[in-house]
Amino acid sequence: MALRKVDQLIQTVHCQGWWEQSGLGRQPMNELQLSFWDGEILGQGHGIVGQFILNSFVQADNVTLVKKYIGAHQIDYPGTFDGEGTFQGFWKTHRLGGRWLISIESSNAPDTIIDI
Repeated sequence: MALRKVDQLIQTVHCQGWWEQSGLGRQPMNELQLSFWDGEILGQGHGIVGQFILNSFVQADNVTLVKKYIGAHQIDYPGTFDGEGTFQGFWKTHRLGGRWLISIESSNAPDTIIDI
C-alpha cells in the first residue's frame, strides 16, 4: 500500500492505542491521531520504536493498517472495525506477532492535513 498526501480530510480524531509483543509486553501508541477521508484512514503518533505514520483503507468491517516507522521498517496491522470506534486485530511479521487495539477517544481535534 503506497503512502500519500491527501488534500481534503473529513475528520481528525484523538485515539488511544497499543500493540503487544512477547518480551516487550503491551506498548502504547502515544499522541495517536487518525484522520478519515473517503474510506481511507491516515494517522500519526509515536512509541517505543519511534515516530510513525499510519495508512489504511477500510472495507466493510475489515481493516489493514500499515504502520511505517519514520526512517525504519513498516508493519501490517490486519483486523476489524466494530463500527463504534474500536479497531483491533493481530499483527505478524516472519518472526514476531501480537495483538493490537486502537479506540477513538475524542473527535474534537481540528481538521488538518497530514504530510506523508
